[in-house]
Amino acid sequence: MSSDKQIYDDRLLTRYLLGVLPAEEAERLNELSVADEEFAWRLNSFENDLVDAYVRGGLSGEDLQQFTAFYLSSPTRRHKVEFAEGLLALEHKAAALPAKTKAVASSVKKEEQAFPWRMFSGPRFGFQWGFASAALVALVVAGYLLSENLRLRTQVSEAQAQHAALDRRAQELEQQLNQERLTKAETLKELEHARESQTNLDQLKTVPLLLPPPTRGASQVATLYFPSRADLAVLVLALESDDFPAYRATLKDPATNQVLWRSSSLTATSSGDKKVVSVGFRASLLKQQNYIVELTGLRGGAAELVGSYPFRVMLK
Repeated sequence: MSSDKQIYDDRLLTRYLLGVLPAEEAERLNELSVADEEFAWRLNSFENDLVDAYVRGGLSGEDLQQFTAFYLSSPTRRHKVEFAEGLLALEHKAAALPAKTKAVASSVKKEEQAFPWRMFSGPRFGFQWGFASAALVALVVAGYLLSENLRLRTQVSEAQAQHAALDRRAQELEQQLNQERLTKAETLKELEHARESQTNLDQLKTVPLLLPPPTRGASQVATLYFPSRADLAVLVLALESDDFPAYRATLKDPATNQVLWRSSSLTATSSGDKKVVSVGFRASLLKQQNYIVELTGLRGGAAELVGSYPFRVMLK
């Protein structure tokens, strides 16, 4: 159940089904019940056991109160409880039949011992054995019906679990679609704003800084002298070796480890006999303090830290 085979104990599943888990934990189990078939089967089986415990009077205290208040608030779950109550009633009826059959057999045996010749004559013999036969047939029929009801109960539970999983998946897809629509609208708005406020690149005041490859030993921190009216900061990150088809740069405040800016996918270019990765961002992100740029190599969906490039900003 999940990639690391995490085990979820019975108490956690009980709290999840009774709606008392924190929202974040409940959402995680909701996602797991959709993505992990093994967990979904166990959750469905445990829910059946919980309903069975309720109809047999096995719940008490807070569990009973929460079951009544939360679990029975859903029409689908109430139907499952009513189904379990019907099965329990059928079990009670089936359990009562063997006792009646045993009592009839005992009565017949006593008659045989007291009046052995009378048991094979007259209508009484036919009536007693007819009653015993009818009871036996009823017992067999009850057993068959119980077996069929258990099978139907399993099928209904499976169908309900699949229906619930489909409902959750539909909600997730709807949320994802809404988020994509929102993101698209925001992107179009930003693009329109960029077109309206587009500045001639020749008029941009750019401040470049070459940062050497990261070294293990202590090294001097490069300083970027920044005029107050600069528009764009350009950092040229030198590489010891070009080992990745693409890279991503992240600007951080080392004092708080806060991410201030993150680039899209970048590729290395040649600068003389060196390989470099160039990044540019708005100068307004910087103030007079120390910063660090983390360069990550990208390959086949995996990311690996290439190095960290510290620098200091001095305003002038």
